[in-house]
Amino acid sequence: MPALHDDRWGLRRAVSRRYPSPAALAADPGHAARLSTYLTDLLAPYDLTLARDSSSAQSYGEMAVELLPTSPASPVDLLVLAYDVPDVSPGRAVSTYLTHVCPGKPMSFAVSDQGRAAAFTALSLMRTYAATHPRALLIAVEQADLPYDPGVPLSLPAAHAGIALHLSAASPAPLTTVTTLPDAAPSLSVLDGLSATTVILGGGLAALADDVKADRVILADPAQPMTGVWEALAGLDLATAGRIAVADHDPTLHYLCAATFG
Repeated sequence: MPALHDDRWGLRRAVSRRYPSPAALAADPGHAARLSTYLTDLLAPYDLTLARDSSSAQSYGEMAVELLPTSPASPVDLLVLAYDVPDVSPGRAVSTYLTHVCPGKPMSFAVSDQGRAAAFTALSLMRTYAATHPRALLIAVEQADLPYDPGVPLSLPAAHAGIALHLSAASPAPLTTVTTLPDAAPSLSVLDGLSATTVILGGGLAALADDVKADRVILADPAQPMTGVWEALAGLDLATAGRIAVADHDPTLHYLCAATFG
């Protein structure tokens, strides 16, 4: 990994958002027609058809745009979108274009096949670009409703939700470690030796909360499997929380993950 731009490169600010209303695009008849055609074509090879309307669906693009910086004075060098709602089968998902509306026209990519580990994987990748892209933004979103039948059993979150992690040099909470272990059982081993003051556990590790050795343990909203831990992070005062560890386990893909700030 190249040397970081600053030894305090990490989390400057975390923002969370819920989306109680349908996306604006859902009320656009032209968009609805295009979406119907697109999804029909996407589903056809799998002998699947549209199962419901789009009246309560959201759009990854619209959700993410509401989390982007709005001022040209806040440019971004690197933008990563993380999500995990398959379109047709596991491992398939539709990405979206965001750089044209993000100040700075940043380099961008998406992580969409890692389940709850998607944001952790994104953070690990983003660290490698910190030397040349120090002003980074990670957006993670999850949808509570889909305008189609994904063709596989799918447990959806309780609410449309998104988070934005603003990362930069000289941050109050440097990103000190990121771990993503595949083919792993639920375990607190990813917290060993981290000396975290505050630990945030996702639903995949909640049952182990009593065994955590930390001054403060926060259980993420279990109804938000991907964004819950980051929503909890957004609720902390980074200046007073001490070293923060965020950890979770994906029960389907069996990733064990942790990230430490501070």
